[in-house]
Amino acid sequence: MAVLPARLLVDSPNWLGDFVHTLPALAALRSANRSGETTLLLPAAHAPLARLLGVKAIVRPVGAGFEFGRRCLSGKFDVVLTARHSSRAKLLLAATGAEIRLASRGRGATALRLTTFPVLRGLHQRHDLDGALALLGLRAVPTDPYHLQLPDRLKHQGLCQRALLGDLPGMVALLPATRGLENKRYPMRHFVAVARGLAEEGITPVVVVGPGEEGLATRLATETRAQVAPTAWPLHEVAALLAACDAAVGNDSGLTHLAAVVGCPTVALFGPTDPARTAPIGSAVVVRSHAPTCAQRRLDEIAPAEVIGTVRMMMAAQVMASGSAASAPAFGVAPENAPRYDRAQRVGR
Repeated sequence: MAVLPARLLVDSPNWLGDFVHTLPALAALRSANRSGETTLLLPAAHAPLARLLGVKAIVRPVGAGFEFGRRCLSGKFDVVLTARHSSRAKLLLAATGAEIRLASRGRGATALRLTTFPVLRGLHQRHDLDGALALLGLRAVPTDPYHLQLPDRLKHQGLCQRALLGDLPGMVALLPATRGLENKRYPMRHFVAVARGLAEEGITPVVVVGPGEEGLATRLATETRAQVAPTAWPLHEVAALLAACDAAVGNDSGLTHLAAVVGCPTVALFGPTDPARTAPIGSAVVVRSHAPTCAQRRLDEIAPAEVIGTVRMMMAAQVMASGSAASAPAFGVAPENAPRYDRAQRVGR
């Protein structure tokens, strides 16, 4: 089904982490559709990131379904594809009236006369759209680390934001929030210990959370004197700050995935979720407990000292890669003792 270039609409996931995992597939679609027009349908908060991809964006209201698709999207696209798996998403797709409408199997897709593709949940989430790509005559997404390139103006803005938040030689973003399961969240007392340990080594911890999560940031900042990034910043500005940080530490959450994909060396803390399915696709090291199965893994078993040590390793590697190894002791690691670190590496303990 080689139909590109075309007027292409991609219905994007609701959650930031899921959106980040679609980026390799979106890159493939955008490349194949250079002579066409690519549009993302997505939540309002994600729209600034869509613009970084060089595509058009349509904001999808909360709860949008068949009526929204019929009223706002009908007749405007040749190919529509949803990266969501809900019945409502498939109703929306059906209402567009596009010639080619691609959706994952199940949830009424066949009854709605959508063209379906399989989702192999034994693979990493970045591969969820591989079946749709195949139907469009494209290859599966590569497994190499993916990085979202920021324009120079945004990189500069991130450095300015960093300067406003702290003047110590190092800065590490702490990402303590997560949506969904409570057991996906590294205990606050451990985040406090990590922040204090970093501060003792002359590193500024900066807490980054989303709107509605200010309580977590306030508690962490109160107990550690960490800096707090404003939650009013749009996501492209948050991405710029994360890209300007020396490292990030976070749960299996959207901001952690965003930090890794914009090139910030990231420590991703995994408990009951499976990194084989949802590990960051960018620059990250996965740290998890030693329990044999995901169901038995608890985040409180990961010692703050292990997290700090991993951050220290990553920062030392960054200094050595930049050719400034002499300054590595400022981050607590002598150059001759600094372990090697590949920014694309993922370590499961």
